[in-house]
Amino acid sequence: MEDKEKLNSEELEEIVPSEEVIPQAAEETPKKEEPSANDEKPVSKKKKILNGVFLGFQIALVVLSIVICLVVILNPNSQEKVSPVGIKLLPVLTGSMDGDQKDSFAPGALVIATTPKNHGNDLKVGDIVTFKQLNDETNEQMLVTHRIVEIVQIDESVYKYKTKGDANALPDEALKLPGDILAVYAFHINGLGSALTWIRDGYHFIFVIIIPLGLLLIYNIYLVAQIVVEGKMKKARAAAEESARKAALASIDEEEIKRRAIEEYLRNQAAAASAGNPENKGETE
Repeated sequence: MEDKEKLNSEELEEIVPSEEVIPQAAEETPKKEEPSANDEKPVSKKKKILNGVFLGFQIALVVLSIVICLVVILNPNSQEKVSPVGIKLLPVLTGSMDGDQKDSFAPGALVIATTPKNHGNDLKVGDIVTFKQLNDETNEQMLVTHRIVEIVQIDESVYKYKTKGDANALPDEALKLPGDILAVYAFHINGLGSALTWIRDGYHFIFVIIIPLGLLLIYNIYLVAQIVVEGKMKKARAAAEESARKAALASIDEEEIKRRAIEEYLRNQAAAASAGNPENKGETE
């Protein structure tokens, strides 16, 4: 009997080494959940404000760039046309229309004008119109925006417009035919004309628009690259966490298999010992 128990003990040690500890599911203590590496850190209030300011700057820069591009598009080199879309933006350079009427405008304003309807035949006194006029100092044609103050009948079918600046004492010398009218005043924006004139002068356009837009483009490329890299890093961390979790589950399953095998072996040994014990047989006899 002692030899059998010794044998069973040695066989048990071969299956379960004394140094190995089998984890029991019931004895495991629950671990506190640690924050995942994918959890995003909350954005601070200061950073939100800075992001909002920078976003506003980007929007303002884009809007300014669009306006400047519109000025170039709506003001073709040829002064024969208003623009391909029927609108002309006219920076006011002189004070000839700086009067006391509600639609008068001072130097530095930006006049928005449109194509005259019916080829200029339906204009009336009080309308502000744009036409070409010879500049006596430079001997070049220039665009002038003045008010119609009188319609002069030449004959039964021909009439001309007499124009005058609101700030001028005398009307313009030359009368204008309906076909001479290039644009009709719609409204104006004070101050914007000076800014646009300065930007269009020389190389100011490069410093105000081109360089800031280039820097903005580079910055946004950097942001996109950063987002792509962070996305790849998050995927890599998630894959590593998933691999670690699967490895842990596989380890637990392996330990569980060992534990069940040992329990099954012990049951079999106990049953065999009980069946072959001569003392038990004597008692039954």
